[in-house]
Amino acid sequence: MADRGSGRIAAVEAGESATIQIPLDRAVLSFHWRFEALSDRRTRITQRIELTGENADAYAEARAAFRANLRGGMERIAAAMSQAAAAV
Repeated sequence: MADRGSGRIAAVEAGESATIQIPLDRAVLSFHWRFEALSDRRTRITQRIELTGENADAYAEARAAFRANLRGGMERIAAAMSQAAAAV
């Protein structure tokens, strides 16, 4: 696994989903994204954040911060994807 603090792409299913993992001290923070086509121009993106490992409880404060910023983060991801699609 990558150095602590560095993310890595753990899995990709083209057009369907992606998983990014960030190794921590005896824990792993994972971001699972699913993409669902609603029409030719609209896609629903859902995200699940998972904190696992024997030391996961030590990151409870970080978990709360991610929860508090989840909506804004997803909105930024969606905006970036829209901009990229418009540039094609």
